[in-house]
Amino acid sequence: MQTDKDNLKQINILLVDDHAIVLDGIASLLSQVPQFNIIGKTTSGHEALEMIAGNMVDVVISDYSMKEMDGCTLARNIKKNHPEIKIIMLSMHDEPSIVQDVLRSGVDSYILKKYTHNELATAINVIMEGGQFWSPEINAILLKKMFPDNNKQLTEREMEVLKLLVNEMSSREIAEQLFISERTVETHRKNLFRKTNSTNIVGLIKYAHSQGLV
Repeated sequence: MQTDKDNLKQINILLVDDHAIVLDGIASLLSQVPQFNIIGKTTSGHEALEMIAGNMVDVVISDYSMKEMDGCTLARNIKKNHPEIKIIMLSMHDEPSIVQDVLRSGVDSYILKKYTHNELATAINVIMEGGQFWSPEINAILLKKMFPDNNKQLTEREMEVLKLLVNEMSSREIAEQLFISERTVETHRKNLFRKTNSTNIVGLIKYAHSQGLV
């Protein structure tokens, strides 16, 4: 008697994580889907490359942080020698610098570990159809990179206030020079801190220098 698994095209999956308990958890999760075939599990990036060379692998699911070979190095190796293999990166990190490093490695999906249970199966199906899949926070970072927030660009008045602040002028002095109220100056100060991601005058001075404003 044929089962659903017999009728479905199998997706061969290799799991890579230097924590065996994580491997077991992911394998248990994916085993619930009939078409997912776990062909191997390994805690080593080097061993993963050897397993890929000797097996038909459709998808590699790898952790980002590993001791011997990190996930990005593994991904670059796979994409260089086996570009047809799809790669899903799992990580707890959503810092923009790390996200950009992961995306540059050529992965097809980046899933934050807190979403693994809900998103992993969906991600596999999406990338096997030629798409890409990112967790919500990763999508937000990508969108921000593609469409910078123009509201964070300084206005002409804010630039004037910034230059005077850098020259160590007080809010009262700035108000007198620009013919505006001290309250308005304070509003500009708050906007400057927010838009430049600064918490003090030193931060504003660094920003002004980096932008060639002083």
